[in-house]
Amino acid sequence: MMFFRKTITSILCWFICSVLAAQSSGVDSLSRILASGETNGVEKVEEESCENTLVEDNNGMEMMEGLAYAELGRYYMSVNKYYLAHVNFKMSEKLLLGINARQQLYHLYRDLSTLFSFINDRDNGLYYTNKQLEIAVEINDPAMILAAKSDLGWGLFKNNLGQEEVLNYFLDLYQKSILLNEPKYINGIGSICGMIYVRLNSPREALPYLHMGRKYSETGEQSGKLALNYYYLAEAHSKLRRRDSAMYYINKARNVSKIENDTKLDLLRLSSTLDSIRGNFRSALISYQKYHHLSDSISKSLNTKEIALMRNWYDLEQKDHENEILQQEIQKQQTLIMILAGVLAFILFLLASSIFLNRRTSEKNRELKKLHTVKDKVFSVVAHDLRNPMGALIAVLKLANKAMLDAEAQANLLKDIACRVDDTYSLLDNLLHWSKSQMQGIAPSPVFFNIHDETRAVVDSLRDIAAAKKISLYNHIGNQIVYADRDMLNVVVRNLTTNAIKYTSAEGEVTLSSELSGDMNMLIVSVKDNGTGISPLAQEQLFKLSEARSRRGTKNESGAGMGLVLCADFVKINGGSIWCTSKIGEGSTFFFSVPVNSR
Repeated sequence: MMFFRKTITSILCWFICSVLAAQSSGVDSLSRILASGETNGVEKVEEESCENTLVEDNNGMEMMEGLAYAELGRYYMSVNKYYLAHVNFKMSEKLLLGINARQQLYHLYRDLSTLFSFINDRDNGLYYTNKQLEIAVEINDPAMILAAKSDLGWGLFKNNLGQEEVLNYFLDLYQKSILLNEPKYINGIGSICGMIYVRLNSPREALPYLHMGRKYSETGEQSGKLALNYYYLAEAHSKLRRRDSAMYYINKARNVSKIENDTKLDLLRLSSTLDSIRGNFRSALISYQKYHHLSDSISKSLNTKEIALMRNWYDLEQKDHENEILQQEIQKQQTLIMILAGVLAFILFLLASSIFLNRRTSEKNRELKKLHTVKDKVFSVVAHDLRNPMGALIAVLKLANKAMLDAEAQANLLKDIACRVDDTYSLLDNLLHWSKSQMQGIAPSPVFFNIHDETRAVVDSLRDIAAAKKISLYNHIGNQIVYADRDMLNVVVRNLTTNAIKYTSAEGEVTLSSELSGDMNMLIVSVKDNGTGISPLAQEQLFKLSEARSRRGTKNESGAGMGLVLCADFVKINGGSIWCTSKIGEGSTFFFSVPVNSR
């Protein structure tokens, strides 16, 4: 922010100086004509001076506004608000194009190229780098041309595209930088040449270039690439079997304060290899473990960041393109219906195949009866709990598509669609999980994990649903290590919490808590609500597939009665048990136990 204020101050000073210079020029011209006695010329100069001053004033204002927008774009880019950065950069581009400010546009296009590289949009990044190069060629500034070409080549280098061609490209740039006699370009581009030589397995050719870049980076001119330069020096010495020198540069790189994650991974990999060759197997193993841990962490972080960027970009762009997005949503709903139909057809095929294969023996006859029950339940779900919502969705979408509704009605319908899709998706998810467990004999994969951390993510994902019904959702599950299948436990907690929300009225409460059993071998998790409650007869049938019945929630939410059956199966598979206590009008509490050790 301080940099932004300084920049605006500089722009204002420049603008004032420009206006004063223009006025001074007009006064000088007027003085010369007055001295010559030409009064007509006075009037002409007055007119021209006024026109020039107005033009310069207008250009100065647009220049100042354009640079301010560019500075705002850089700020938003620094805080990862890429859509707002793009909006401000485009506003700056429009203003700077209007006054043909070529040098400012050059730097703006470089910022735009950087922006699109952050969101992995290579096509747009390449487009703006080429625009940057066009301006540099137009201005005929060798240094600007060299910088733009270097940016183009750096993108090819980072993506490992045609390294021999990239080497020739940078060697040519290196010769041109020597002609410019600019150490910044000579050493920076030379360092890249050395890195490419290493990639091409030519370490001897690489070393002079790499040492040149190292010395320049160590002065602080390009300290951001210092760790990368050290890594390639270590790689080159390693290829030359100078292992002590290689380890020296690895240690130098580790002491650099600013180091990118990719470089950290390369250093750990090379360190592990060198330690292994030198017989330091313990150190090699430690480096190898750190490498994989960092790699997994980076992968997860990148995925999370990418999802967040996409969501941020999408949400903001939605405000400008509501009609287009509405059409896209309708197409998504139609695609979802087709996917649901295909998945259900596949499930029915699996069930029918299982029935046919298991009807030959008496033991299989008992399973056949069970499968008939499953089939009947699936058909019931398909015929009623899935078919009806799908029919309603199709009808609503047709009305919206024919534009037969006003904006308020369409908004209400879209809310209704979202609710129906959530209910239908939850039902289908339970149906798929349960069918897979029944037909494939799904086996758990138990691991030790902290149940509080795991359930926190599940509960947080349901807070919006609870908030929509004005229900308070509390998670008091303690920091306890349990031994169970992580995914199965998530399904159990999600279903029990969703049911509690479904059958709790507005202003109600849902509380998750836990406590150790008397023998300290099991953790008992409870999900308590103060909702409608369950009758004693219904309680006896909750966990039986043949008796499972769908009940509407307090806001008419739909269901199929399969969620609790799925929970009972998953809890039992993991060595626990499930039960409930309830009283009509006072609410219900569902309990399940999970092992805290592997026994």
